[in-house]
Amino acid sequence: MKSTLWRFSKDPYEIFKLIIENPRATKKGMAKNLNVSPSSFDIWWKFAIENRIIILPIFRRKSYLNFKEYFYFLESDDPHKFFKNAQKNDNVTYCSVQTGFANIQLISKSEIDLNERIILSGPRSNYYVSIPLNYTHKDSISKIDEKMQNIRRIRSESPLKFYKKSYGPWGDLDEAIYWSLCNNVRKRFMHVIEETGAYSDKILDWFRNRDRFGDTITMFFPEGEKYYQLTLYMIETSYDNILIDIFSQLPTSSVFYRVDKYLIMAIYISFPFEARSLVRRILSLLKEKKLVKNYTNSIVEYGYRPD
Repeated sequence: MKSTLWRFSKDPYEIFKLIIENPRATKKGMAKNLNVSPSSFDIWWKFAIENRIIILPIFRRKSYLNFKEYFYFLESDDPHKFFKNAQKNDNVTYCSVQTGFANIQLISKSEIDLNERIILSGPRSNYYVSIPLNYTHKDSISKIDEKMQNIRRIRSESPLKFYKKSYGPWGDLDEAIYWSLCNNVRKRFMHVIEETGAYSDKILDWFRNRDRFGDTITMFFPEGEKYYQLTLYMIETSYDNILIDIFSQLPTSSVFYRVDKYLIMAIYISFPFEARSLVRRILSLLKEKKLVKNYTNSIVEYGYRPD
């Protein structure tokens, strides 16, 4: 999908594909791959990152017992005050204010005692993040409708796993490297060395083996992230793969994970009516087909993630 925001000759999706293939690809190497000058590519790259057409790759660990992340969906009497206080807590890795089934989402490194009413809480499963296809919204809606016509009620193994064991070997240096790289996989290794005290060989070995214990996540928004409304859906279903397959047809990245008995689906929705009504229309049809028991949603207003 050629972005209306993008004013350059190459589709930004081509850059996104190169980052998916190699999250630490150099700008010089990508320029050569796209047959453009490094100076031109540098302008493209800056535009794509600043307008959040491409979100720089992050890294998240799988759900091994020693990597647990705790998710909380809460009802707070004063969500903004809670949000401000959460930013002072070193245990908090994410907090957002929402409108819907919850007005706070909190992610923490360990369990937290809370006074707020808990709507849903628990450790998360593995993530699944879609790699969007180069579709227009109109194309993606047609593709989703086509899949709905040919849907098969088959339970297959969900990628949203909860592991019942710890990952190892895993030491203090591994942990330090994780926290250094988790929010910026492209960080210079020299900075990682300075932050962790690890040798370069250790960091390179960690990076090469990262798919064993985590997932590299790069996200794509053709019109820039601010063009879309982030909405979380809490869905009771036994058919994760069907929902993942359907909503991975969108032209933007979608995020899926489980907390307790619910599939959580984070969808970026554009504002034209046909796009805004799509998710509820499809979930309603899936409920009619008894592939979804119940669902509700929250709209994310604003959030915080420490650097």
